[in-house]
Amino acid sequence: MLIRRIAVRNFRKLLHGVEINGMEPGLTVIVGDNEEGKSTLLKALQSAFFDRYKLTGDDADAMNPFGSKVRPEIEVDFEVGQTSYRLKKGFLQSSSALLESNEGSPWENDSAEGQLQTILGFSPPGKGAAKEKHRGLSGLLWVEQGKAFEPLQLNKDTRDALHEAIEGEVGQVTGGERGRKLLAAVTRKYDTYYTPTGREKKGLKDTRGEIESLKTQVESLESEVVQYDSKVDTLERLKNTLASYESEGRLAQAQAEMQEARNTAKELEAVDAQIETAEARLKEAKTAFEFARAAWQTRKDKVERLQSVETEAEPVTRNVENLNEELRLATEARDRAEDRLRVTNAALENAKSNRTAAERERERAEITVSLEELDGRIQRARDIQTKTARDRETAAGIPIDKATLGRLHEKDRELENKRAALEAVATTLDFSPSGAQSVNVDGQTWDAGRQRRITEKTTLELEGFGLLLITPGGEDIRARRAAVAELQSSAAA
Repeated sequence: MLIRRIAVRNFRKLLHGVEINGMEPGLTVIVGDNEEGKSTLLKALQSAFFDRYKLTGDDADAMNPFGSKVRPEIEVDFEVGQTSYRLKKGFLQSSSALLESNEGSPWENDSAEGQLQTILGFSPPGKGAAKEKHRGLSGLLWVEQGKAFEPLQLNKDTRDALHEAIEGEVGQVTGGERGRKLLAAVTRKYDTYYTPTGREKKGLKDTRGEIESLKTQVESLESEVVQYDSKVDTLERLKNTLASYESEGRLAQAQAEMQEARNTAKELEAVDAQIETAEARLKEAKTAFEFARAAWQTRKDKVERLQSVETEAEPVTRNVENLNEELRLATEARDRAEDRLRVTNAALENAKSNRTAAERERERAEITVSLEELDGRIQRARDIQTKTARDRETAAGIPIDKATLGRLHEKDRELENKRAALEAVATTLDFSPSGAQSVNVDGQTWDAGRQRRITEKTTLELEGFGLLLITPGGEDIRARRAAVAELQSSAAA
């Protein structure tokens, strides 16, 4: 295989791209200062040939320049036999593979990977980046810095291919003197590490242990080299950037931008603090909101229950309103009754007071009446006595026989009966005014506290009230009075 051209862009420290063209058959030497990217260029060539374009994970991320997220791209022009090829690979973003030749149609992506494996004779790994054992026969000639004395790492396919090549190239040698010498050398080397019975000697075990230890150290050193290369790439990029700034007079501007960035960082720190405070307040507000929402839900439930209760209570409320109205009317009636009771009580007290006074007046009047009646009786007794004397004188001159005397007795009895009947239907009136009212009887003033027996139709004039017509015993009393008067006249005759 003859490599004619290499172009690399966005691969590790080769951010701005590099191209090596016009390489001729023979030895090609790439010269440069330390950390200018010579090893990075060879690593890019390895990735183009042996790493899958769909590579992901840390191995793929290691291709990116430090702090960048770009698409590493590699192009290689090479010849195998009489055929010329151009290989283009892009990793990470929009990854792709394209293999073109001067003899036919191009191969793309997985087809390009398969054709490349056929041309170079290697088997890719199932996962991750290709290691030495995955590079086939061409990998045997690929010597990296610091690994010239390491043992070869072959997988089964590479080992089988190597055996075929050895058998084809040195088959004749193995059957001659050189072959016997080689066999003797191998036998001596075998005797160094194995006993005649085929058991391993102690030195071989120690050597294997050392090999395993060295492998572990190599893997650790390889990891450190990767990290170192990344740091070198970063430093190289910064040096290039600084040199560009210095050549363009942008260093002061960059320093100003750095100071501005620092100020911005401080402002961002303040903003972060405000954000943290706001987040804390937001958390508190959310907590308060949850409590408020729970309280609102509780209130909503209570309102719904209240509405339900109000709906159920509407008939009761109407009944209560009706009862309240009835109670109001009853209360007003009670108040009016209480007012009337107070007035009545006051009137009663006044009446009692007036009654007491009236009773005293009546007692005095009764005494006066009794005295007057007594005087009247005395006077009537005297009149009767005088009349009796005259009647006796008259009677002495009138002859009275038994028949006439019997008629007189009969008339006297009849007169007493008529008087008794008249007295039976008579009406007794007592006048006890509560105030200063007066009563007139047939136009004459009726003294308060004095009883009157009414035996005839009488008109009472009540002051402040009106007229009161009293008919004792109905119309029958007139006939009785007339009968009494007639008997009196008859008895007098």
